[in-house]
Amino acid sequence: MKFNKRAKKVFSPVLGKYFGDFEIDKAKGCYLYSTDGKKHLDMSAGIAVCGTGHCHPQVVAAATKQLNKLIHVCIGVACYEPYVKLAEMLQKVVPIKNAQFFFCQSGSEATEAAIKLAKYSTKKPGIIALEGGFHGRTYGALSMTSSKMKYREGYEPLVPEIYLAKPDLAEIETLIKSKQIAAVITELILGEGGYAVRPKEFITGLRKLCDKYNVLLIVDEVQSGIARTGKWFLSEHYGLQPDIVCMAKGLASGFPLGGIAASAKLMAKWSPGSHGGTFGGNPVCCAAAIATLEVIKKEKLLQNATKTGAYLTTQLKKMQKKYPLIKDVRGFGLMIGVDIGDWDTVSKIMTYCLKNKVVIIPTGGGGTALRFIPPLTIKKKEIDQALKVFEQALKSL
Repeated sequence: MKFNKRAKKVFSPVLGKYFGDFEIDKAKGCYLYSTDGKKHLDMSAGIAVCGTGHCHPQVVAAATKQLNKLIHVCIGVACYEPYVKLAEMLQKVVPIKNAQFFFCQSGSEATEAAIKLAKYSTKKPGIIALEGGFHGRTYGALSMTSSKMKYREGYEPLVPEIYLAKPDLAEIETLIKSKQIAAVITELILGEGGYAVRPKEFITGLRKLCDKYNVLLIVDEVQSGIARTGKWFLSEHYGLQPDIVCMAKGLASGFPLGGIAASAKLMAKWSPGSHGGTFGGNPVCCAAAIATLEVIKKEKLLQNATKTGAYLTTQLKKMQKKYPLIKDVRGFGLMIGVDIGDWDTVSKIMTYCLKNKVVIIPTGGGGTALRFIPPLTIKKKEIDQALKVFEQALKSL
């Protein structure tokens, strides 16, 4: 082991790991290359981040070119082309009409920005977050997170007037009527909540409820956005137009970039200087994001996510019939959860797969499901490779 012994001396123990001593030296496409020279098929894509695959040449070239031109100035000091061009490109695909953008560095920061915009623009303090959701680990985001209550332990009191509600329209309406609610925030697939899918009827009802009471609807698309589900944003599968969309993960192929989108009308209520940041919308990150969007279009990765995702789902459902320990297979495109229902079993499957050079990671409050979130560039032969090892893992139990 090259790094782990050294890491233990200098890393905070707060840094959790899916695997004990897994070390990576480099990555390319759908593969990770460990320090012992082994080639691993990556079905995690850096937790749904590397949609264009690892180190896509067009993304690398765009970032390198920008590095030699402008690394940083801060958007508060001067305007620059990559920030503007990225916003213009996203405006064409985000599920909000006449959208404007604020860029930051991560998904957590995106949800923080979303609730700040909601509170500031409505002059109301309350936020409703739905049980089982994950919105990040910074303080406001953590206050809305309940996929694992462990995330909250030791940090109370959290941000006040954030209310956790069951995904029940009657309960949500009661809260809206009894509190001063600025917004409701939800994921459409629970990224850390076992990949449970919010029913379309519920989301449609939630949109109507928010409209009825003049409450903003924030949709957290940090994990599900940027072509992951076969659409630019999962909201499109629902025929949904949110008031605010949060994005990050797959936006810049591994460079740290997040952001929110909202209508120009709503953004106009956010006064200059009432929110900001030094590194948000960094020129190099924006250049990588521009290249990411271009690659998605050029290589038809939306279509590939739909096609290969449908094939992967079909094959996993066939396995479900053969192996009763699989409780459910669910998701959209290349965002697929396999519910096992038991962490010990999930852990054994992950360990077996890693030993056989396939990387699969868990999700769920107790880590009771596995998620298949490979690069959007993945081909059928690579899916078959992952499925073969996954089935062998099931047989080994």
